[in-house]
Amino acid sequence: MPKNSKKDSIQKKIVVVVFVEGDTEVEFYKKLINHLRSLCGGRLSCEVKIHNLKGVGNYQSTAKRIFEKKIKQDYPANTYEYKVFLSYDTDVFEFARKPLVNWKTVISLLKTLGSNEVYEIQAKSSIEDWFLYDRESIRAFLNISKNVDISKCNGLSGLKSLFQKANKTYVKGLKSTDLVDSLNMNVIFPKICCQIYTLCSAVGVNCNGKQCPVKR
Repeated sequence: MPKNSKKDSIQKKIVVVVFVEGDTEVEFYKKLINHLRSLCGGRLSCEVKIHNLKGVGNYQSTAKRIFEKKIKQDYPANTYEYKVFLSYDTDVFEFARKPLVNWKTVISLLKTLGSNEVYEIQAKSSIEDWFLYDRESIRAFLNISKNVDISKCNGLSGLKSLFQKANKTYVKGLKSTDLVDSLNMNVIFPKICCQIYTLCSAVGVNCNGKQCPVKR
């Protein structure tokens, strides 16, 4: 039989791109990615890049520019496949008559530009709700007495009220490294599984329900 003259197809590497709203989210996703790396034996199956869009309203313009001018330049399409994740809080969209972002348009645009897969990560209702799954770590971080009931503190307003109890101020979107560092990802991770499982899969976590018991 004649030999096949075609070159064997080269398996492309994967780069995962996570677009987030602000500095707070950058710090949290760094911690989350490190946690996922630990679940993979210390090494992910792909490159991961986190990009701060500095506001949910910038998803349609800034995400396009970063993907075109940064990601595709640093990770050429002849070598890499792109898996893009759009992370955002759902609270600003829940009651808006005219949403700030048309997610279908953003997804279609990124795919047109060459992204192989695009996913949404919806923090319901906000990323502060994710933080508050670990209220006791936040209590310790803020040095709030155990006699103070914090069980009803939820979302952005709840986190702000906890900071006020400690005579501090929480500003959404600003860098909150110390707060994020205080969080126990082993407590938070199982609670947010159903919202991040596509990211887990993309970076090589094969939990099969063993790592996170939440049904999807």
